[in-house]
Amino acid sequence: MKARALLIDMECGPLQETMRSPLGSLFDETQFVMDVYGSGNNFAHGHYLYGPQYRDKFEEGLRRNAEHCDSLQTFLVTHSLGGGTGSGVGSYIIGLLDDLYPEIYRFSACVFPSEENNDVVTSPYNSVLSTRQLIEHADCVLPIDNQALLEFSRREREQVGRKAQQAKEDDDPRGFNEMNAVAARMLCHLTSSSRFHGDMNVDMNEICTNLVPYPRLHFLMTALSLQRGASAVGATSTGRSAVQRAFSDVLARPGQITAADPSTPGCITVASAFLARGNVGLSDFLMSVTTAQQKSLVFPYWNQNACKIGMCSTPAPKESMSVMAVYNSTAFSQVLGRERNRFNLLFKRKAMLHHYAEFVDVGEVEMAERVVSATLGEYKEIEQSGVPRPSSISAAASTVQLFPAF
Repeated sequence: MKARALLIDMECGPLQETMRSPLGSLFDETQFVMDVYGSGNNFAHGHYLYGPQYRDKFEEGLRRNAEHCDSLQTFLVTHSLGGGTGSGVGSYIIGLLDDLYPEIYRFSACVFPSEENNDVVTSPYNSVLSTRQLIEHADCVLPIDNQALLEFSRREREQVGRKAQQAKEDDDPRGFNEMNAVAARMLCHLTSSSRFHGDMNVDMNEICTNLVPYPRLHFLMTALSLQRGASAVGATSTGRSAVQRAFSDVLARPGQITAADPSTPGCITVASAFLARGNVGLSDFLMSVTTAQQKSLVFPYWNQNACKIGMCSTPAPKESMSVMAVYNSTAFSQVLGRERNRFNLLFKRKAMLHHYAEFVDVGEVEMAERVVSATLGEYKEIEQSGVPRPSSISAAASTVQLFPAF
């Protein structure tokens, strides 16, 4: 069995390490595109130099994998935004897919750099420049934040015994394996309906169709229920209390894997989805969804029922049931605003800018900041105009319907 994937890195070391790993048998050399020296933590180096240079190899690799699909549904690009290859080449791939396969949805699962634990000085430039490309060429973006992943994995450690926790810390003192496992669980949960049976399965295209009413505001925040140890009280339960506990996780800030909280006062949830895996009772699930709609989230007046549900009958490994939440919320403007502010701190002083001017005009850097600022303005406009107005809810509900009834 071979993975249907194309692995790209402008530094050969990580791909060679992948081939030596336990997952190496899933790939072969025809699925690799690599260089030697890397992109030097420079978006412009990866996007404007390596991108055009390896375009033919990208196209061939994408074509070969696409031809193996019986029913091509979605492209999923996983990359980071802090370094050079992930931000530059990763966003170049998104644009290339837009050119080659314009009718196929393009998903991006991207890692935003952490403000606290970040060792790349130029990451503010890289994140803003690549975010502009994602706004213009991606259909749906699933942002992940390193700091949120770290906090999530630390909270899960509290659910297991001390011996297991100590063993994990000895094997992986920086927590990278745990953080990667959380991100992998999110993607596996999101794609579970495409791989397993379920009476109310929801595929990725439905997520994009129902949760993105505005084409540029396609950043979907995700949250997961905690993976509790077998010794935890009620860990193997699938009744109402377990469902309520799972919803408490995904509605609370520690359950988010993006550094933003949709329940923050003043934030509007434009659309949402709750996806369950395992033996979950429909009535218990619907009750928890209704409670979340009424008490935890604020929806715009023109779409008070903007909530999609999905249920997959196959549970995740080591879990009897789990819940994942997906939010298209104006709370994500907190992340965009943070990255824009970090960008402006460097750009006002023209710090490190000469490294980018070697490959691209400075005007493109300024344009990226303006695109991100315009997107922030759209989020702000929704917060100001989308607040529920009791006098107009009934009239609006009868005349405006952007989503199908769920």
